Amino acid sequence: MRILYVVHEFFPRFFGGTSRYVLNLAHQMQQMGHHVEVLTYGLDEPADAFPDTVGAMLARSYVHEGIQVHCLRHRVVPPTLGHRISDLEVVAAMDLFLDRAPFDLVHIAHPMRLAACHQALRKRGVPLVLTLTDFWLLCPRGRFFKLDYSPCNSPEGGAKCIRECLVESSIRTRYVEARELFDTAGALISPSQFLIDVFHRCGWRRAISRINHGVDNRFVAPLPSLRRANGKIHVGYTGVVSRFKGVDMLLKAFRAVAAPNLLLRIYGNLLDDGSFISEVNFAFGSDPRIYLMNRYDHEELPQVMSDIDIMVVPSTTLDSYGLVVVESFAAGVPVIATDMVGSAFEFIRDGENGFIVPADRPEKLSQILERLSRDPEIVERLRAGITPPPRIEEEAFQVELVYRSLVGRR
Repeated sequence: MRILYVVHEFFPRFFGGTSRYVLNLAHQMQQMGHHVEVLTYGLDEPADAFPDTVGAMLARSYVHEGIQVHCLRHRVVPPTLGHRISDLEVVAAMDLFLDRAPFDLVHIAHPMRLAACHQALRKRGVPLVLTLTDFWLLCPRGRFFKLDYSPCNSPEGGAKCIRECLVESSIRTRYVEARELFDTAGALISPSQFLIDVFHRCGWRRAISRINHGVDNRFVAPLPSLRRANGKIHVGYTGVVSRFKGVDMLLKAFRAVAAPNLLLRIYGNLLDDGSFISEVNFAFGSDPRIYLMNRYDHEELPQVMSDIDIMVVPSTTLDSYGLVVVESFAAGVPVIATDMVGSAFEFIRDGENGFIVPADRPEKLSQILERLSRDPEIVERLRAGITPPPRIEEEAFQVELVYRSLVGRR
């Protein structure tokens, strides 16, 4: 099959979980004999970086790790790009793109920025697979949190967005368009039962196949024994360093425990989030046990995991999946996650291979950290309870079955 993956951002300029999902799946499909290409959006690239055009949009192509990548960008990036669905320029560009390179199937890994391409696909009868990795179709922010970072439970057809998040009234139209994309995709898949349940609770009731993200074992290495020479326990965090990821809650809970044998290592990019940066800098400056390790490349993941004894995923807003939970378990690292993390309920058995804590109770996280400081052997017992997550080969096999059912039907 000729397969096109569509994603809102991609390597090498972007390296988030969805980009990794596409790259892993594309590589595996190549090994299974399929022809794969990627279509993405060049959000932060200057206009002169695009030597070509496709319709009214700027275009450039490149190869990343053996994958042919095509990158589009508006000549003037619309201010509503982050949440819009309809876009005539994207539709026209996709139409011309398919004229140049026809595909048997298109898989949208995340619809942001390029969602409108589904209209060109429907006109041509090209099968479409849509992966739901977060709440973006339901919520323009993608994470179901309000202006004050408190959780939201339903968009109410856009009415709640207007009333409580002060979004312009056009969001109602956007909501209708998002529902159309959801309803007309040939197949829907998601790695998260938690996410599927949220869509169904909001009235978006279609069959959604749950296919867990697989782990690329090239980036998994056996962990050494917990018994470090200095007797320390390394508590870890990996990901975006921001308020909506709950890093402020993690810092508060950690600093409430005076144990000198605990260290906190935070890996990731610090987001410019107003007063949050001041909070983070104060915590780093006032507690010598806290280390900001900055961003790491995926190839360095085995080394990062070897420096962490127990991982914390402290999200305080809805986190649809939580790939860190899966990556940690693949490496044999136990996880403490909040009840806002979807994969916490799908992989963590509380007290057996990790812990689940209420997102609004930082003192509960402090209590667990205090226990670990007094009895480090708890970490070893949790490690023994970890069941390895599925491999990327298993995920690709299940996804290919979805592809073949749609292409065969066509």
